[in-house]
Amino acid sequence: MRAATFLIALLTALVQASAAFAHASLVRAEPADGALVAEPPAALRLIFNEPVTPLVIRLIAPDGATTTPSATAENTTVTVKPGALRRGTHVLSWRVTSADGHPVGGSLVFSVGEASATPVAGAQPATDPVVRGAFWAAKLVIYLALLAGIGGAFVRMWMLDGTGVVSCDPSSAHSRASGNPGLLSFVLGPRFRGDERGDIVSPPWLDRALVALIAAGLLVTPLSAGLQGLDALDLQLPALSQKLTWETGLETSYGLTVIAALAALFAALFAFEAAWREAPIVARLLSLAALIVAGLALALSGHASNAAPQLLTRPSVFVHVICVAFWVGALLPLIAAVKSGEGAPLARFSRAIPYPLAALVLSGVVLAVVQLDRVDALWTTSYGIVLSCKLVAVTALLAFGAANRYVLVPRTLRGDNTASGSLTRTMAVELCIIVAILALVATWRFTPPPRALAAVEPIEVHLHGTRAMAQVSLTPVRARDPRVNIEVLDPDFNALTVKEVTVTFANPSAGIEPVRRAAVHSHGALWQVEGMRIPVAGQWIVRVDLLIDDFEKLVLEDQVDLPRLP
Repeated sequence: MRAATFLIALLTALVQASAAFAHASLVRAEPADGALVAEPPAALRLIFNEPVTPLVIRLIAPDGATTTPSATAENTTVTVKPGALRRGTHVLSWRVTSADGHPVGGSLVFSVGEASATPVAGAQPATDPVVRGAFWAAKLVIYLALLAGIGGAFVRMWMLDGTGVVSCDPSSAHSRASGNPGLLSFVLGPRFRGDERGDIVSPPWLDRALVALIAAGLLVTPLSAGLQGLDALDLQLPALSQKLTWETGLETSYGLTVIAALAALFAALFAFEAAWREAPIVARLLSLAALIVAGLALALSGHASNAAPQLLTRPSVFVHVICVAFWVGALLPLIAAVKSGEGAPLARFSRAIPYPLAALVLSGVVLAVVQLDRVDALWTTSYGIVLSCKLVAVTALLAFGAANRYVLVPRTLRGDNTASGSLTRTMAVELCIIVAILALVATWRFTPPPRALAAVEPIEVHLHGTRAMAQVSLTPVRARDPRVNIEVLDPDFNALTVKEVTVTFANPSAGIEPVRRAAVHSHGALWQVEGMRIPVAGQWIVRVDLLIDDFEKLVLEDQVDLPRLP
Protein backbone atom coordinates (compact mmCIF):
# COMPACT_ATOMS: atom_id res chain seq x y z
CA MET A 1 0.00 0.00 0.00
CA ARG A 2 2.81 2.38 0.84
CA ALA A 3 4.55 1.58 -2.44
CA ALA A 4 1.34 2.29 -4.37
CA THR A 5 0.85 5.58 -2.51
CA PHE A 6 4.45 6.59 -3.28
CA LEU A 7 4.03 5.74 -6.97
CA ILE A 8 0.81 7.75 -7.24
CA ALA A 9 2.40 10.74 -5.51
CA LEU A 10 5.46 10.56 -7.77
CA LEU A 11 3.40 10.35 -10.95
CA THR A 12 1.17 13.24 -9.84
CA ALA A 13 4.16 15.45 -9.09
CA LEU A 14 5.84 14.68 -12.39
CA VAL A 15 2.73 14.99 -14.54
CA GLN A 16 1.98 18.41 -13.05
CA ALA A 17 5.54 19.61 -13.59
CA SER A 18 6.11 23.11 -14.89
CA ALA A 19 5.81 23.88 -18.59
CA ALA A 20 9.49 24.76 -18.51
CA PHE A 21 10.17 21.04 -18.40
CA ALA A 22 10.73 20.37 -22.06
CA HIS A 23 13.27 18.66 -24.27
CA ALA A 24 14.71 21.33 -26.53
CA SER A 25 16.95 23.78 -24.69
CA LEU A 26 17.81 27.38 -25.41
CA VAL A 27 21.58 27.44 -25.80
CA ARG A 28 21.90 31.21 -26.05
CA ALA A 29 20.04 34.33 -27.07
CA GLU A 30 21.09 37.48 -28.91
CA PRO A 31 20.94 39.73 -26.97
CA ALA A 32 21.41 37.57 -23.91
CA ASP A 33 18.77 37.36 -21.22
CA GLY A 34 19.26 40.26 -18.81
CA ALA A 35 21.59 42.12 -21.19
CA LEU A 36 21.80 45.89 -21.46
CA VAL A 37 22.55 47.04 -25.02
CA ALA A 38 23.41 50.53 -26.20
CA GLU A 39 21.46 50.43 -29.49
CA PRO A 40 18.17 48.71 -30.43
CA PRO A 41 18.98 45.37 -32.15
CA ALA A 42 17.62 44.91 -35.66
CA ALA A 43 16.89 41.22 -34.93
CA LEU A 44 16.49 39.00 -31.89
CA ARG A 45 17.84 35.47 -32.12
CA LEU A 46 17.09 32.37 -30.09
CA ILE A 47 19.59 29.55 -30.62
CA PHE A 48 18.55 26.06 -29.46
CA ASN A 49 20.36 22.76 -29.14
CA GLU A 50 18.18 21.18 -31.86
CA PRO A 51 15.88 22.36 -34.69
CA VAL A 52 12.65 23.97 -33.50
CA THR A 53 9.47 25.48 -34.98
CA PRO A 54 7.98 28.72 -33.56
CA LEU A 55 4.48 28.43 -32.10
CA VAL A 56 3.80 31.69 -30.26
CA ILE A 57 6.05 34.79 -30.23
CA ARG A 58 5.11 37.95 -28.29
CA LEU A 59 7.12 41.13 -27.66
CA ILE A 60 6.19 43.24 -24.64
CA ALA A 61 7.35 46.87 -24.68
CA PRO A 62 8.39 48.87 -21.57
CA ASP A 63 4.87 50.34 -21.33
CA GLY A 64 3.27 46.85 -21.40
CA ALA A 65 2.05 47.02 -25.01
CA THR A 66 2.16 43.59 -26.69
CA THR A 67 2.92 42.92 -30.34
CA THR A 68 3.35 39.72 -32.36
CA PRO A 69 6.51 40.16 -34.44
CA SER A 70 7.40 37.96 -37.39
CA ALA A 71 9.59 34.97 -36.61
CA THR A 72 11.43 32.56 -38.90
CA ALA A 73 13.22 29.33 -38.03
CA GLU A 74 16.32 27.98 -39.75
CA ASN A 75 17.73 24.78 -38.24
CA THR A 76 18.40 25.59 -34.59
CA THR A 77 17.94 29.38 -34.82
CA VAL A 78 14.73 31.38 -34.51
CA THR A 79 15.08 34.96 -35.79
CA VAL A 80 12.58 37.57 -34.62
CA LYS A 81 12.18 40.96 -36.33
CA PRO A 82 11.10 43.28 -33.50
CA GLY A 83 10.72 46.51 -35.47
CA ALA A 84 11.49 49.80 -33.73
CA LEU A 85 12.42 49.29 -30.08
CA ARG A 86 12.08 52.14 -27.62
CA ARG A 87 14.40 52.86 -24.72
CA GLY A 88 13.87 50.66 -21.64
CA THR A 89 13.31 47.00 -20.74
CA HIS A 90 11.57 44.63 -23.15
CA VAL A 91 10.33 41.04 -22.77
CA LEU A 92 10.28 38.53 -25.63
CA SER A 93 7.89 35.71 -24.72
CA TRP A 94 8.38 32.64 -26.90
CA ARG A 95 7.06 29.11 -27.28
CA VAL A 96 8.44 26.61 -29.80
CA THR A 97 8.17 22.92 -30.52
CA SER A 98 11.30 20.82 -30.89
CA ALA A 99 12.16 18.03 -33.30
CA ASP A 100 11.01 15.43 -30.77
CA GLY A 101 7.52 16.99 -30.73
CA HIS A 102 7.79 18.47 -27.24
CA PRO A 103 6.99 22.17 -26.65
CA VAL A 104 9.21 24.53 -24.69
CA GLY A 105 8.60 28.13 -23.72
CA GLY A 106 10.34 30.97 -21.96
CA SER A 107 10.99 34.69 -21.84
CA LEU A 108 13.95 36.82 -22.84
CA VAL A 109 14.40 40.08 -20.92
CA PHE A 110 16.73 42.75 -22.31
CA SER A 111 17.11 46.51 -22.01
CA VAL A 112 17.91 49.17 -24.61
CA GLY A 113 19.92 52.14 -23.35
CA GLU A 114 18.81 51.78 -19.74
CA ALA A 115 16.95 49.32 -17.56
CA SER A 116 13.37 50.07 -16.55
CA ALA A 117 10.65 48.17 -14.73
CA THR A 118 10.06 44.77 -16.36
CA PRO A 119 6.81 45.11 -18.37
CA VAL A 120 3.86 42.83 -17.75
CA ALA A 121 1.39 41.94 -20.50
CA GLY A 122 -1.35 40.64 -18.27
CA ALA A 123 -1.77 37.15 -16.91
CA GLN A 124 -0.29 34.41 -19.03
CA PRO A 125 -2.18 31.11 -19.27
CA ALA A 126 -0.92 28.62 -16.73
CA THR A 127 -0.24 25.05 -17.72
CA ASP A 128 -3.50 23.17 -17.29
CA PRO A 129 -2.96 20.16 -14.99
CA VAL A 130 -6.05 18.55 -16.52
CA VAL A 131 -4.43 18.61 -19.96
CA ARG A 132 -1.20 17.16 -18.58
CA GLY A 133 -3.07 14.47 -16.67
CA ALA A 134 -5.13 13.56 -19.73
CA PHE A 135 -2.04 13.43 -21.94
CA TRP A 136 -0.24 11.21 -19.43
CA ALA A 137 -3.23 8.84 -19.27
CA ALA A 138 -3.44 8.78 -23.07
CA LYS A 139 0.25 7.92 -23.33
CA LEU A 140 -0.20 5.07 -20.84
CA VAL A 141 -3.11 3.61 -22.82
CA ILE A 142 -1.15 3.90 -26.07
CA TYR A 143 1.87 2.15 -24.54
CA LEU A 144 -0.33 -0.67 -23.26
CA ALA A 145 -1.97 -1.03 -26.69
CA LEU A 146 1.30 -0.99 -28.65
CA LEU A 147 3.28 -3.20 -26.27
CA ALA A 148 0.85 -5.50 -24.47
CA GLY A 149 -1.84 -5.53 -27.18
CA ILE A 150 0.29 -5.83 -30.32
CA GLY A 151 2.99 -7.82 -28.55
CA GLY A 152 0.33 -10.19 -27.23
CA ALA A 153 -1.15 -10.55 -30.73
CA PHE A 154 2.29 -11.45 -32.10
CA VAL A 155 2.95 -14.09 -29.45
CA ARG A 156 -0.57 -15.48 -29.76
CA MET A 157 -0.21 -15.90 -33.53
CA TRP A 158 3.33 -17.29 -33.55
CA MET A 159 3.91 -19.23 -30.34
CA LEU A 160 0.69 -20.80 -29.10
CA ASP A 161 0.99 -23.93 -31.20
CA GLY A 162 3.51 -25.84 -33.20
CA THR A 163 2.43 -24.72 -36.63
CA GLY A 164 1.04 -21.29 -36.20
CA VAL A 165 -2.16 -19.73 -35.06
CA VAL A 166 -4.56 -20.89 -32.41
CA SER A 167 -7.69 -21.96 -34.15
CA CYS A 168 -11.04 -20.50 -33.29
CA ASP A 169 -14.43 -21.59 -34.36
CA PRO A 170 -16.77 -18.65 -33.87
CA SER A 171 -18.76 -21.60 -33.78
CA SER A 172 -21.59 -22.27 -34.19
CA ALA A 173 -23.28 -23.60 -37.17
CA HIS A 174 -25.22 -20.38 -37.36
CA SER A 175 -22.12 -18.25 -37.75
CA ARG A 176 -20.73 -20.57 -40.39
CA ALA A 177 -23.99 -20.56 -42.28
CA SER A 178 -24.24 -16.81 -42.08
CA GLY A 179 -20.80 -16.50 -43.59
CA ASN A 180 -19.62 -14.36 -40.71
CA PRO A 181 -16.87 -16.19 -38.82
CA GLY A 182 -15.00 -12.99 -38.00
CA LEU A 183 -15.12 -9.94 -35.80
CA LEU A 184 -18.90 -9.73 -35.38
CA SER A 185 -19.12 -13.31 -34.15
CA PHE A 186 -16.28 -12.62 -31.78
CA VAL A 187 -18.12 -9.66 -30.28
CA LEU A 188 -21.35 -11.68 -30.01
CA GLY A 189 -19.59 -14.46 -28.14
CA PRO A 190 -17.75 -17.11 -30.18
CA ARG A 191 -16.68 -20.48 -28.89
CA PHE A 192 -13.04 -21.44 -29.24
CA ARG A 193 -11.68 -24.90 -29.96
CA GLY A 194 -8.70 -26.72 -31.33
CA ASP A 195 -8.97 -27.98 -34.88
CA GLU A 196 -8.08 -31.34 -36.36
CA ARG A 197 -4.32 -30.53 -36.21
CA GLY A 198 -4.44 -30.48 -32.44
CA ASP A 199 -3.87 -26.75 -32.03
CA ILE A 200 -4.14 -25.32 -28.53
CA VAL A 201 -7.52 -24.10 -27.38
CA SER A 202 -7.56 -20.33 -26.80
CA PRO A 203 -9.93 -19.24 -24.02
CA PRO A 204 -12.32 -16.43 -24.92
CA TRP A 205 -10.86 -14.03 -22.35
CA LEU A 206 -7.42 -13.99 -24.03
CA ASP A 207 -8.51 -12.67 -27.43
CA ARG A 208 -11.07 -10.42 -25.78
CA ALA A 209 -8.39 -8.86 -23.55
CA LEU A 210 -5.93 -8.34 -26.41
CA VAL A 211 -8.56 -6.90 -28.75
CA ALA A 212 -9.81 -4.63 -25.96
CA LEU A 213 -6.28 -3.24 -25.52
CA ILE A 214 -5.94 -2.67 -29.26
CA ALA A 215 -9.40 -1.07 -29.47
CA ALA A 216 -8.54 1.26 -26.58
CA GLY A 217 -5.41 2.29 -28.45
CA LEU A 218 -7.42 2.98 -31.61
CA LEU A 219 -9.74 5.27 -29.64
CA VAL A 220 -7.11 7.13 -27.63
CA THR A 221 -4.32 7.53 -30.21
CA PRO A 222 -6.19 10.09 -32.38
CA LEU A 223 -7.24 11.96 -29.21
CA SER A 224 -3.61 12.22 -28.16
CA ALA A 225 -2.90 14.33 -31.28
CA GLY A 226 -5.32 16.95 -29.98
CA LEU A 227 -3.81 16.78 -26.49
CA GLN A 228 -0.39 17.26 -28.09
CA GLY A 229 -1.72 20.42 -29.73
CA LEU A 230 -3.08 21.71 -26.41
CA ASP A 231 0.25 21.11 -24.72
CA ALA A 232 2.20 22.67 -27.59
CA LEU A 233 0.11 25.85 -27.56
CA ASP A 234 -0.27 25.88 -23.76
CA LEU A 235 -4.06 25.87 -24.02
CA GLN A 236 -6.74 24.46 -21.77
CA LEU A 237 -9.03 21.50 -22.43
CA PRO A 238 -11.95 23.44 -24.03
CA ALA A 239 -9.60 24.47 -26.85
CA LEU A 240 -9.68 20.84 -28.01
CA SER A 241 -12.60 21.89 -30.21
CA GLN A 242 -10.43 24.30 -32.18
CA LYS A 243 -9.05 23.30 -35.55
CA LEU A 244 -5.70 24.97 -34.80
CA THR A 245 -5.18 22.63 -31.83
CA TRP A 246 -5.41 19.50 -33.98
CA GLU A 247 -3.36 21.00 -36.81
CA THR A 248 -0.59 21.94 -34.40
CA GLY A 249 -0.56 18.49 -32.81
CA LEU A 250 -0.37 16.69 -36.15
CA GLU A 251 2.25 19.05 -37.57
CA THR A 252 4.75 18.14 -34.86
CA SER A 253 6.84 14.99 -35.14
CA TYR A 254 4.36 13.34 -32.79
CA GLY A 255 1.87 13.43 -35.67
CA LEU A 256 3.97 10.79 -37.45
CA THR A 257 3.87 8.65 -34.32
CA VAL A 258 0.07 8.90 -34.25
CA ILE A 259 -0.24 7.81 -37.90
CA ALA A 260 2.20 4.91 -37.50
CA ALA A 261 0.58 3.78 -34.24
CA LEU A 262 -2.85 3.69 -35.87
CA ALA A 263 -1.45 1.63 -38.77
CA ALA A 264 0.11 -0.84 -36.31
CA LEU A 265 -3.09 -1.16 -34.27
CA PHE A 266 -5.25 -1.75 -37.35
CA ALA A 267 -2.78 -4.39 -38.60
CA ALA A 268 -3.03 -6.19 -35.25
CA LEU A 269 -6.83 -6.04 -35.36
CA PHE A 270 -6.87 -7.44 -38.88
CA ALA A 271 -4.52 -10.21 -37.71
CA PHE A 272 -7.23 -11.37 -35.31
CA GLU A 273 -9.80 -11.17 -38.08
CA ALA A 274 -7.57 -13.40 -40.23
CA ALA A 275 -7.13 -15.83 -37.34
CA TRP A 276 -10.87 -16.08 -36.78
CA ARG A 277 -11.32 -16.73 -40.49
CA GLU A 278 -8.75 -19.54 -40.18
CA ALA A 279 -6.06 -17.86 -42.31
CA PRO A 280 -3.04 -18.48 -40.04
CA ILE A 281 -0.33 -17.35 -42.46
CA VAL A 282 -2.04 -14.01 -43.07
CA ALA A 283 -2.61 -13.59 -39.34
CA ARG A 284 1.05 -14.24 -38.56
CA LEU A 285 2.28 -11.82 -41.23
CA LEU A 286 -0.12 -9.09 -40.08
CA SER A 287 0.93 -9.50 -36.45
CA LEU A 288 4.60 -9.29 -37.46
CA ALA A 289 3.92 -6.14 -39.49
CA ALA A 290 2.04 -4.64 -36.53
CA LEU A 291 4.99 -5.34 -34.22
CA ILE A 292 7.49 -3.73 -36.62
CA VAL A 293 5.34 -0.64 -37.23
CA ALA A 294 4.76 -0.26 -33.47
CA GLY A 295 8.53 -0.09 -33.03
CA LEU A 296 8.76 2.49 -35.81
CA ALA A 297 5.93 4.55 -34.29
CA LEU A 298 7.76 5.11 -31.01
CA ALA A 299 11.07 5.69 -32.81
CA LEU A 300 9.64 8.50 -34.96
CA SER A 301 9.32 11.02 -32.12
CA GLY A 302 10.39 11.53 -28.54
CA HIS A 303 13.50 12.84 -26.86
CA ALA A 304 15.30 9.48 -26.97
CA SER A 305 14.95 9.12 -30.74
CA ASN A 306 15.98 12.70 -31.47
CA ALA A 307 19.11 12.67 -29.32
CA ALA A 308 22.39 12.68 -31.22
CA PRO A 309 23.70 10.55 -32.84
CA GLN A 310 20.37 9.54 -34.35
CA LEU A 311 21.97 6.73 -36.35
CA LEU A 312 22.45 5.10 -32.95
CA THR A 313 19.49 6.33 -30.92
CA ARG A 314 16.63 5.69 -33.38
CA PRO A 315 17.61 2.03 -34.03
CA SER A 316 18.14 1.61 -30.28
CA VAL A 317 14.61 2.86 -29.57
CA PHE A 318 13.21 0.56 -32.27
CA VAL A 319 15.01 -2.51 -30.90
CA HIS A 320 14.06 -1.59 -27.34
CA VAL A 321 10.36 -1.30 -28.22
CA ILE A 322 10.28 -4.56 -30.20
CA CYS A 323 11.92 -6.49 -27.38
CA VAL A 324 9.71 -4.95 -24.71
CA ALA A 325 6.60 -5.77 -26.78
CA PHE A 326 7.71 -9.40 -27.14
CA TRP A 327 8.37 -9.74 -23.41
CA VAL A 328 5.31 -7.85 -22.20
CA GLY A 329 3.00 -9.26 -24.86
CA ALA A 330 3.90 -12.84 -23.99
CA LEU A 331 2.52 -12.73 -20.45
CA LEU A 332 -1.23 -12.94 -21.19
CA PRO A 333 -0.88 -15.71 -23.84
CA LEU A 334 1.44 -17.67 -21.53
CA ILE A 335 -0.99 -17.36 -18.63
CA ALA A 336 -3.68 -18.72 -20.95
CA ALA A 337 -1.44 -21.59 -22.05
CA VAL A 338 -0.49 -22.55 -18.48
CA LYS A 339 -4.10 -22.43 -17.32
CA SER A 340 -5.08 -24.72 -20.21
CA GLY A 341 -2.33 -27.18 -19.26
CA GLU A 342 -0.26 -26.65 -22.40
CA GLY A 343 3.51 -26.61 -21.89
CA ALA A 344 4.78 -26.21 -25.46
CA PRO A 345 4.33 -22.41 -25.70
CA LEU A 346 6.00 -22.02 -22.30
CA ALA A 347 9.00 -24.07 -23.45
CA ARG A 348 9.30 -22.08 -26.69
CA PHE A 349 9.17 -18.76 -24.87
CA SER A 350 11.68 -19.93 -22.28
CA ARG A 351 14.15 -20.84 -25.03
CA ALA A 352 13.60 -17.63 -27.01
CA ILE A 353 13.48 -14.93 -24.33
CA PRO A 354 17.23 -14.65 -23.50
CA TYR A 355 17.99 -13.15 -26.93
CA PRO A 356 15.44 -10.30 -26.96
CA LEU A 357 16.20 -9.72 -23.28
CA ALA A 358 19.88 -9.21 -24.05
CA ALA A 359 19.00 -6.81 -26.90
CA LEU A 360 16.60 -4.98 -24.60
CA VAL A 361 19.23 -4.46 -21.91
CA LEU A 362 21.90 -3.40 -24.43
CA SER A 363 19.63 -0.88 -26.19
CA GLY A 364 18.44 0.44 -22.83
CA VAL A 365 22.00 1.02 -21.66
CA VAL A 366 22.83 2.87 -24.88
CA LEU A 367 19.81 5.16 -24.51
CA ALA A 368 20.49 5.82 -20.82
CA VAL A 369 24.13 6.75 -21.49
CA VAL A 370 23.06 9.16 -24.24
CA GLN A 371 20.34 10.80 -22.14
CA LEU A 372 22.18 11.07 -18.82
CA ASP A 373 24.76 13.78 -18.43
CA ARG A 374 26.37 12.46 -15.26
CA VAL A 375 25.81 9.72 -12.69
CA ASP A 376 24.26 11.94 -10.03
CA ALA A 377 21.55 12.92 -12.54
CA LEU A 378 19.89 9.62 -11.52
CA TRP A 379 18.82 11.24 -8.25
CA THR A 380 19.14 15.00 -8.88
CA THR A 381 16.85 15.36 -11.95
CA SER A 382 13.20 14.44 -12.55
CA TYR A 383 14.18 12.34 -15.56
CA GLY A 384 16.81 10.50 -13.52
CA ILE A 385 14.39 9.79 -10.67
CA VAL A 386 11.92 8.24 -13.11
CA LEU A 387 14.73 6.21 -14.69
CA SER A 388 15.91 5.04 -11.25
CA CYS A 389 12.40 3.92 -10.33
CA LYS A 390 12.10 2.16 -13.68
CA LEU A 391 15.43 0.37 -13.13
CA VAL A 392 14.28 -0.85 -9.71
CA ALA A 393 11.05 -2.17 -11.23
CA VAL A 394 12.89 -3.81 -14.16
CA THR A 395 15.28 -5.46 -11.70
CA ALA A 396 12.26 -6.92 -9.89
CA LEU A 397 10.92 -8.15 -13.24
CA LEU A 398 14.22 -9.81 -14.06
CA ALA A 399 14.22 -11.49 -10.65
CA PHE A 400 10.71 -12.84 -11.26
CA GLY A 401 11.72 -13.91 -14.76
CA ALA A 402 14.79 -15.76 -13.50
CA ALA A 403 12.75 -17.55 -10.83
CA ASN A 404 10.17 -18.51 -13.43
CA ARG A 405 12.66 -19.75 -16.00
CA TYR A 406 14.92 -21.75 -13.71
CA VAL A 407 12.48 -22.92 -11.03
CA LEU A 408 8.80 -22.77 -11.90
CA VAL A 409 8.88 -23.43 -15.68
CA PRO A 410 10.84 -26.74 -15.39
CA ARG A 411 8.49 -27.93 -12.64
CA THR A 412 5.43 -26.86 -14.64
CA LEU A 413 6.69 -28.73 -17.72
CA ARG A 414 7.04 -31.84 -15.54
CA GLY A 415 3.34 -31.59 -14.66
CA ASP A 416 3.57 -30.02 -11.22
CA ASN A 417 0.17 -28.37 -10.71
CA THR A 418 1.36 -26.40 -7.68
CA ALA A 419 4.20 -24.90 -9.73
CA SER A 420 1.83 -24.00 -12.58
CA GLY A 421 -0.42 -22.14 -10.14
CA SER A 422 2.57 -20.26 -8.72
CA LEU A 423 3.74 -19.47 -12.26
CA THR A 424 0.44 -17.86 -13.27
CA ARG A 425 0.43 -15.79 -10.07
CA THR A 426 3.98 -14.52 -10.60
CA MET A 427 3.18 -13.63 -14.23
CA ALA A 428 0.15 -11.69 -12.99
CA VAL A 429 2.45 -9.80 -10.59
CA GLU A 430 4.80 -9.14 -13.53
CA LEU A 431 1.89 -7.62 -15.45
CA CYS A 432 1.16 -5.24 -12.56
CA ILE A 433 4.82 -4.20 -12.41
CA ILE A 434 4.83 -3.61 -16.17
CA VAL A 435 1.80 -1.32 -15.92
CA ALA A 436 3.63 0.65 -13.20
CA ILE A 437 6.74 0.88 -15.42
CA LEU A 438 4.72 2.15 -18.38
CA ALA A 439 3.02 4.69 -16.09
CA LEU A 440 6.48 5.94 -15.12
CA VAL A 441 7.68 6.02 -18.72
CA ALA A 442 4.63 8.11 -19.69
CA THR A 443 5.83 10.85 -17.32
CA TRP A 444 8.99 11.28 -19.42
CA ARG A 445 6.80 13.35 -21.74
CA PHE A 446 7.02 16.08 -19.09
CA THR A 447 10.57 15.67 -17.75
CA PRO A 448 13.66 16.91 -19.61
CA PRO A 449 16.57 14.49 -20.05
CA PRO A 450 19.80 15.67 -18.38
CA ARG A 451 21.53 15.94 -21.76
CA ALA A 452 19.00 18.67 -22.64
CA LEU A 453 19.32 20.39 -19.28
CA ALA A 454 23.09 20.51 -19.76
CA ALA A 455 22.68 22.83 -22.74
CA VAL A 456 20.55 25.59 -21.26
CA GLU A 457 20.86 29.28 -21.97
CA PRO A 458 23.66 31.17 -20.18
CA ILE A 459 22.52 32.95 -17.04
CA GLU A 460 23.16 36.68 -17.23
CA VAL A 461 23.82 38.96 -14.25
CA HIS A 462 24.26 42.69 -14.83
CA LEU A 463 26.22 44.64 -12.18
CA HIS A 464 26.15 48.41 -12.51
CA GLY A 465 28.18 51.12 -10.81
CA THR A 466 28.80 54.82 -11.35
CA ARG A 467 32.18 54.31 -13.02
CA ALA A 468 31.94 50.77 -14.38
CA MET A 469 29.59 47.89 -15.11
CA ALA A 470 30.09 44.17 -15.54
CA GLN A 471 28.02 41.68 -17.55
CA VAL A 472 28.49 38.32 -15.78
CA SER A 473 27.45 35.24 -17.76
CA LEU A 474 27.35 31.71 -16.32
CA THR A 475 27.49 29.26 -19.21
CA PRO A 476 26.63 25.60 -18.41
CA VAL A 477 29.17 23.12 -19.77
CA ARG A 478 28.11 19.52 -20.30
CA ALA A 479 29.29 17.24 -17.46
CA ARG A 480 31.45 20.03 -15.97
CA ASP A 481 31.01 23.05 -13.73
CA PRO A 482 29.90 26.20 -15.57
CA ARG A 483 32.18 28.79 -17.10
CA VAL A 484 31.89 32.40 -15.95
CA ASN A 485 32.39 35.15 -18.54
CA ILE A 486 32.81 38.71 -17.28
CA GLU A 487 32.60 41.64 -19.68
CA VAL A 488 33.96 44.83 -18.10
CA LEU A 489 32.60 48.10 -19.57
CA ASP A 490 32.47 51.78 -18.72
CA PRO A 491 29.12 53.65 -18.46
CA ASP A 492 29.25 54.37 -22.22
CA PHE A 493 29.49 50.63 -23.10
CA ASN A 494 33.15 50.89 -24.05
CA ALA A 495 35.72 48.32 -22.93
CA LEU A 496 37.22 49.27 -19.58
CA THR A 497 40.92 48.52 -19.12
CA VAL A 498 41.66 46.85 -15.78
CA LYS A 499 44.65 44.97 -14.35
CA GLU A 500 42.79 42.23 -12.46
CA VAL A 501 39.25 40.88 -12.12
CA THR A 502 38.03 38.75 -9.23
CA VAL A 503 34.54 37.26 -8.97
CA THR A 504 32.93 36.08 -5.71
CA PHE A 505 29.78 34.02 -5.13
CA ALA A 506 28.26 33.62 -1.67
CA ASN A 507 24.99 32.23 -0.25
CA PRO A 508 24.86 33.02 3.48
CA SER A 509 21.30 31.68 3.89
CA ALA A 510 22.49 28.25 2.70
CA GLY A 511 25.61 28.41 4.88
CA ILE A 512 27.92 28.78 1.87
CA GLU A 513 30.84 31.09 2.54
CA PRO A 514 32.19 33.33 -0.26
CA VAL A 515 33.81 31.41 -3.10
CA ARG A 516 36.40 33.66 -4.73
CA ARG A 517 38.07 33.08 -8.12
CA ALA A 518 40.57 35.17 -10.08
CA ALA A 519 39.50 35.66 -13.70
CA VAL A 520 41.81 35.17 -16.66
CA HIS A 521 41.86 37.80 -19.38
CA SER A 522 40.57 36.43 -22.68
CA HIS A 523 40.43 39.35 -25.11
CA GLY A 524 39.20 42.93 -25.18
CA ALA A 525 36.83 43.50 -22.26
CA LEU A 526 36.25 39.76 -21.64
CA TRP A 527 37.57 37.87 -18.59
CA GLN A 528 36.85 34.21 -17.80
CA VAL A 529 36.69 31.82 -14.85
CA GLU A 530 36.46 28.06 -15.40
CA GLY A 531 34.55 25.72 -13.10
CA MET A 532 32.50 27.97 -10.84
CA ARG A 533 29.91 25.53 -9.48
CA ILE A 534 26.58 26.69 -8.04
CA PRO A 535 25.74 23.76 -5.68
CA VAL A 536 22.26 24.91 -4.60
CA ALA A 537 19.55 27.12 -6.05
CA GLY A 538 18.63 30.31 -4.24
CA GLN A 539 19.63 33.89 -3.51
CA TRP A 540 23.34 34.42 -4.20
CA ILE A 541 25.50 37.46 -3.65
CA VAL A 542 27.56 38.08 -6.79
CA ARG A 543 30.52 40.44 -6.44
CA VAL A 544 33.10 41.56 -9.01
CA ASP A 545 36.30 43.32 -7.90
CA LEU A 546 38.01 45.40 -10.60
CA LEU A 547 41.60 46.42 -10.00
CA ILE A 548 42.07 49.56 -12.11
CA ASP A 549 45.69 50.14 -11.07
CA ASP A 550 47.88 49.68 -8.02
CA PHE A 551 45.99 52.35 -6.10
CA GLU A 552 42.35 52.04 -7.23
CA LYS A 553 39.82 49.22 -7.05
CA LEU A 554 36.13 49.25 -7.96
CA VAL A 555 33.58 46.89 -6.42
CA LEU A 556 30.32 45.84 -8.14
CA GLU A 557 27.85 43.72 -6.17
CA ASP A 558 24.24 42.52 -6.32
CA GLN A 559 21.97 39.76 -4.97
CA VAL A 560 20.42 37.51 -7.63
CA ASP A 561 18.47 34.26 -7.95
CA LEU A 562 20.58 31.45 -9.41
CA PRO A 563 19.63 27.85 -10.23
CA ARG A 564 21.75 24.87 -9.32
CA LEU A 565 24.59 24.42 -11.83
CA PRO A 566 25.41 21.95 -13.16
